[in-house]
Amino acid sequence: MDNKDILLLKTLYEEKNITHTAKRLFLSQPALTDRLKRLEAEFGCTLFLRQPRGIQFTSEGELLYRYFLQAEASYQKIQDTLSDARIHPAGTLSIACSNVFAKYHMPRILTQFRKTYPRIEIHMKSGFSHDRYRDFLEGKYHICIVRGEHNWNEEKRLLWQDPLCAFSKDSLNMDLLPSYPYIHYMTDPLFQNVLDDWWYAHYKKPPFTIIETDAMDTCLKMVQEGLGFTLLSRSCGQDTPHIHPTVLTTVEGKLLLRETWMFYRHNYHLLTSVKAFVDFMKEKY
Repeated sequence: MDNKDILLLKTLYEEKNITHTAKRLFLSQPALTDRLKRLEAEFGCTLFLRQPRGIQFTSEGELLYRYFLQAEASYQKIQDTLSDARIHPAGTLSIACSNVFAKYHMPRILTQFRKTYPRIEIHMKSGFSHDRYRDFLEGKYHICIVRGEHNWNEEKRLLWQDPLCAFSKDSLNMDLLPSYPYIHYMTDPLFQNVLDDWWYAHYKKPPFTIIETDAMDTCLKMVQEGLGFTLLSRSCGQDTPHIHPTVLTTVEGKLLLRETWMFYRHNYHLLTSVKAFVDFMKEKY
């Protein structure tokens, strides 16, 4: 049974005449008769009886006709549903996101996205980039927005480049940085490696660490009070007034940047919610 059989039986039921049905369907009478015989063989029953002027459907033929009408309606309904889903994406969307990008970018992004796609249910979890990237690799999230370099071989997009800075209450003499008190923000290992590489490319002595904290806000409050300096990306200081950022540079004099990437899988377009978010982000970044 296929859509052609549904059309055939509907037309035959309306015409109650094989000749007229064949004309409407642009078929020869032998071809139409052959298809009707195959239908009867498939369902194991007689569908109609020949009369002097046309045909009369049997009880089984009436039942099959009504079933075909329901099947056609269901087919049209799923077509309409799928078409509507393409126009108005729905479903769930799960996002793993780094703390910094979640704090300074995602509130605006998610507000705009929800206004555009109200049928999509969004779930997001923020945290250190290496933790969220690991969760993404394990298949827990559709989208991963993280900072730093990762060995991702599928789809990705660069969203943001943030200069790294030394934050202090007063201006710093960068040549004397190892002698200043250092407030260490215990960040993710990848970022810490970047900071360590930069530090030991410029200085022979380790930082003079006096405070360690795993809370960024606490770290910046300490800096704000003049207790020492810290090393963070520039955007992290935008909510803390009266602190001075000194941009870090490589030994070649280039800005030291922290990149933020959006990772997603090759088959992202098969989920309308994920495709909608990826396309949305491509317009914004």
